[in-house]
This record gives sequence, structure tokens and C-alpha cells, in this order.
Amino acid sequence: MSRSPRRTMGKLTLAKFAIYCILLVVFMLAFYPFFYTLFMAVMPYSEYVKKPVHVLPSGFTLDYFEQVLSNARLVRAFANSALRTFVGTISSIIVTMLTGYALSRKHLRGRRVMNFLFVVPMWVSGGMIPYYLTIRAVGLLNSFWAMIIPVLINSFNMFIARSYYADYPQEVIEAALVDGASQFGTFWRIIWPTSKPLFATLALLIGSFHWNDFFWPSILVSSEWQPAPVLLNSIMTNRTLLFGLGQGARIEPQSFISAVAAIQIIPLLIIYPFLQRHLVKGIMLGSVKG
Repeated sequence: MSRSPRRTMGKLTLAKFAIYCILLVVFMLAFYPFFYTLFMAVMPYSEYVKKPVHVLPSGFTLDYFEQVLSNARLVRAFANSALRTFVGTISSIIVTMLTGYALSRKHLRGRRVMNFLFVVPMWVSGGMIPYYLTIRAVGLLNSFWAMIIPVLINSFNMFIARSYYADYPQEVIEAALVDGASQFGTFWRIIWPTSKPLFATLALLIGSFHWNDFFWPSILVSSEWQPAPVLLNSIMTNRTLLFGLGQGARIEPQSFISAVAAIQIIPLLIIYPFLQRHLVKGIMLGSVKG
């Protein structure tokens, strides 16, 4: 006996409702740490000490942000991070898209060998000490370009670009070549302007990496070019250490650390919603073959 459409629709609606409830719970569990960090950064210390656990914020203050941003070195560090993110993202996108387009051309000589060479770094690393010695040997140590050139292209990002261009309509490329355009001219005038999903995907992946990178900048660059994560960690560590030693009055480590984390998180929270739909589409490029 067949089920009535009304009954079937009711079951589907109930199933969707259950899915939405589960997704809402997962969202709240995932988002709450960010929310907690943000409201701890703006909660007055007098409210903070009233009870051991805070579920929701009480009171409002920007004193901790003023403490962080009153440091001239920190302002310069944020400028370094912004400059690094801008230069590193744009240059990496250009190199990655050019490389992905070239390796997507089936007639390219040595294509399989070059693809294999890009696969190797995804599984095998040369090690920290050889990496450091290489940076020093080529004269990049303690310079701004030590944070840009060594990470100019990433194998994972390159394969995303290659998959995108492998699925690109070949008739468009062939028509441009027949009309006399060069390979570079075809890429720059036709393919580049129509690669918005790929551009947005790479911009978010590469930009978030440059903005958050901490380990190698703390080793490779001098204090003049230190990005914000390195200096923020130094300030946070020193504040916590002073508090533990009983030095420096009115130092509230938890609230101060929350303000430091919020400053680092907020830019990504603002930018991500605008690029999220392109990120999902870009990562799925080439994953399903028709």
C-alpha cells in the first residue's frame, strides 16, 4: 500500500527539523568559544571576579583593547601582518593560478614529472634545520621576503587551481588561440577574469595562512618585520609571567589574553562570510567528473 503524499511530506518535514536542530547544536558548540573570547575581552574586571563561570557577558569596556593597541610596536606589527597578508596573498594567487593553468594543459612536456614534484612536498618535508639553512644561504634571513618567497606556492592550492582549469571549457581556450592569442594572453584576458570562484577560494586559504602564521616568522625575521601573532604572543607571555611573579599591578591575564585573541580573530570573522560560498565551490572543483 502506497503512502499518501501528505504523510510523506510530514515525515520529510520532521526529518528536516531534526537535521536543523542537530546543525544548530553543532553550530552553538563550535561558535561559543569565539563568542566567549569576545565577551571576555569586553567584560570589566569587576564583573569578571564576581563569579567563577560566565555564560553570558555582563558590563562593557574597551580598556583591554586600549592596553593592547597603545603599544606602538604592536601597531607596527599589525601593519606588518596586513602588508604581509596583502603582498603574500596577491603574489601567491598569481603564481598558483599560472602554475595550475600550465599543468592543466595536456600537451605540456614533462607535465607528469612536474605534477609528481608537487605531490612530494605534501608527504615529505626537508626538515626544520635544512629549511632554515636554505633561507639563510639565499640571503632572506631577517627580511620581509623570508615570509613571502618560501611559501609563494602551496601544493594543495596548486592542485585546486589545476582541477579548476582542467574542467574549464576547452572550446573557449582553443577559439582564443585560433584567433592569434598567446597562451599568456589567453590566460590574462579570458581565463583570469572568469576565475572568480577560484580567486576567492585561494584568497581565503592563502590570506588566512599569512594572517595567522606564527612559527616561522618568529624564527626567520627580525623584530622590525615581526607580524602581529609573534608580538602578541610575546606580550601575552610577558604579561602572564609578570602576573605569576607578582609584579605589575592590575594585570588581568584572562581578559587581556581574550582581547589579544579577539584582535587576531575579528578580521577573519568579518571577511569569511563574504567568501564562504566561493570557498565551498572552489574546494569542490574537479572533485566530481561528469
